[in-house]
Amino acid sequence: MRIEVNGRPAAAQELFSTYGHFTAMQVRGGGVQGLANHLDRLDAANRELFGRPLGPERVRELVRHALAGEGDAAVRVAVRDPDLVLVSVAPPTAPATGPVRLRSVPYLRPFPHLKHLGGFAQTEWARRVRAQGYDDALLTGADGTVAESSVANIGFFAADGAVVWPTAPWLHGTAMLLIEQHRPTTQQRITLGDLGGFHGAFLANSIGLAGVASIDDIPCLPDPGLMAGLDRLFAAVPWDPV
Repeated sequence: MRIEVNGRPAAAQELFSTYGHFTAMQVRGGGVQGLANHLDRLDAANRELFGRPLGPERVRELVRHALAGEGDAAVRVAVRDPDLVLVSVAPPTAPATGPVRLRSVPYLRPFPHLKHLGGFAQTEWARRVRAQGYDDALLTGADGTVAESSVANIGFFAADGAVVWPTAPWLHGTAMLLIEQHRPTTQQRITLGDLGGFHGAFLANSIGLAGVASIDDIPCLPDPGLMAGLDRLFAAVPWDPV
């Protein structure tokens, strides 16, 4: 992994604060799907946390510098200090190779509209359910209201094929935005008791899409045709040059 701050090698003391915000993106062929969504996320969070804009051209310049000509990578842009923009470059992350199994847990992220640093609880819940043989944790309210997974948005297919998002507090993910920008979606309150009324579920984040095989012991595998349509939508989204 290569880590730079403002275009230079990062110093140790610049890596350890848990206050701040970030975005994580996959780069393929020097491009990012929904790049503007990532840049808008960084700017909005920077204004909220630090009272300053974060210009998209500055971010792109720093990402290009850190990539150092690499075409494929996993890139993370983090801001812990309003004057310091950290960019890390790692090998690209492959999407899930098949449907995933989720275990519901009683936890909702604080300040969920922000992709903020220091998410110990969601990481620990994910670790615990993976130790039990699941692929990820599904974050829910105390009353069983569905929100998001530990690292992705969750969507559901209605009987007519429409995508339905939960209304519980979640991060408005960049992949979620891409889906909304290319097809109509709706929102409704969804609880664990409602899962049987949908035609399957899927996860979406910057790594890609994945069908959901089950949540706890409830089958949620999406209709193959509906999932294939969503896969085609994503495959058609251009990779915007950094």
